[in-house]
Amino acid sequence: MDEYIKKEQERINKEYELIEELNSYQEKEKRILDIEIELIEELSKLRKEKQLSQKELCEIINFKQPTLAKIEKRKNSPQLSTLIKILDALDY
Repeated sequence: MDEYIKKEQERINKEYELIEELNSYQEKEKRILDIEIELIEELSKLRKEKQLSQKELCEIINFKQPTLAKIEKRKNSPQLSTLIKILDALDY
């Protein structure tokens, strides 16, 4: 019986370790998502401050307006290179 208890305790410890790993991963993913949301909000704010329409900004960066609209509404998750290109055009 002692051997069984020992094995069960080892199994439980491994499960706790996996849960901690998963929690850590989820926290990192949440931070990444928070940064993305912050950048998209800044993008939209800067575009409006510069009095640029989505169409005008898209003409500057050679981009399609419907895609930018989806990004600003957070219906589309852009690649980092896309965000940088847009923010660069806005002198961010």
